[in-house]
Amino acid sequence: MSTLNARLERMLTTEQFRYKELRGMFFTLTLDQFFICFISLLSTALVSSVGEAAIAAVSMVGTLNGMVSLVFTSLASGGAIVVSRAKGSGDAQEIRRAIGEVTGLCAAVSLALSVLLFALSEPLVRALYPRVEPLLITYAVRYMRMMAVSFIPFSVFNAIFCIFRSLGDTRSSLLLTIVINLAHLLLSLLFINGLNMGVSGSGLSYIIARTIGMLLALFWLFRHNMYGVRAHHFFRFKPAVTLEIASLGMPLAVEALLMQGGMLLVQVYLAHLTTTDLAAHAVANSLLNLHYTTANALTALAGTVCGQCYGARRYDLTRAYCRNFIRVGRFVLLATVLVLYPLLPLLLRLYRASEQGTAIIYTALSIGVFSLPVLWCDGNIPTITLRVAGDSVYASAVSVLSLLLGRCALGYILTVPVGLGVPGVWIALVFEWLLRAVALNLRLKSGKWLHEAPQPPR
Repeated sequence: MSTLNARLERMLTTEQFRYKELRGMFFTLTLDQFFICFISLLSTALVSSVGEAAIAAVSMVGTLNGMVSLVFTSLASGGAIVVSRAKGSGDAQEIRRAIGEVTGLCAAVSLALSVLLFALSEPLVRALYPRVEPLLITYAVRYMRMMAVSFIPFSVFNAIFCIFRSLGDTRSSLLLTIVINLAHLLLSLLFINGLNMGVSGSGLSYIIARTIGMLLALFWLFRHNMYGVRAHHFFRFKPAVTLEIASLGMPLAVEALLMQGGMLLVQVYLAHLTTTDLAAHAVANSLLNLHYTTANALTALAGTVCGQCYGARRYDLTRAYCRNFIRVGRFVLLATVLVLYPLLPLLLRLYRASEQGTAIIYTALSIGVFSLPVLWCDGNIPTITLRVAGDSVYASAVSVLSLLLGRCALGYILTVPVGLGVPGVWIALVFEWLLRAVALNLRLKSGKWLHEAPQPPR
């Protein structure tokens, strides 16, 4: 262990960051991610207790809900990059502006999108799934409308959550995660299991929990207000700052829409499968997310570190940290898989999957989790690094094209014509990771992505 710590000390300690500081941030982010995923896993199990129709309906509209939420979360991510750059340069005024503008922008955009999604829920579901059972249509429309309402408070919560992370304040982001997810779990237990409200109970728990999260996030931001943020900053937009947030966030938003559009195509061809297949796919995804906890934590850390190095105009450190995080990430993910995969029988007890569904879940997860240590970090950590350096277009193009060639094209071929069913989607997912890893590593080696940072807007 001492030899490993010594090696990590040499790899990760620079004049910008110390290894012990990064280690503390990583463990806090891992707890953050683990809590999010574990609560999500329990929530999926609670919905599954209502029956396969309920979990299939939630899965059906998950992509549509994701398309909406990823627009304002992309703006939040763009704003977080601006905040981390300003933190690296030491400009408190620019940090204050970015915090106010990204929060206000996310709130305004989410309000418009939520109203639109609420109004179009039924025609969208019926157009995408014309052949599914009427009960699934009813459940899906009801759930989508309730999620649309929850997006408004969640956009404010998520913006502040991303801001804390970009500043390196992982403890505050962990606190927010614990409160909002614990509230969601307890409310889900009350509404789904206690009051037998089914899908409506799940949607209502999101609305209330996200409102609680938004109020706490605002309170915590003003209580720990070292940069002098005031409420009026949320309503003041300076064109130069707004343009910088948009230039970083909009490529992410476009990518998110195209990615989720691709995922809609996946959901469309998955509709050819049985309700058991759809439920098994949803459960397998939920369990895979648990394996993502350390990977997502490392990606979030890379965004904070590389963003601050880039803002400080230490481009050599930006490049070095990216490569070192990829190397560390491979071993971290291997350890994660070795710990969690043997626990699958225990985790599956949370669900009421049929014998046939359980077999599908095991097959799909075996395909996914053993590919994670080999491919995932190479295809994801460079993405955030390219974005903090302003090379968002290339990163987004790689993400979208790999999805279209992977889960959309190859996934359809393997799932429907070849007849592999759900495992076909997961084989295509691994192929998608491979495409991303190859394309992004070629870009890193070329050096074309590392542009000089613009001067902060005054």
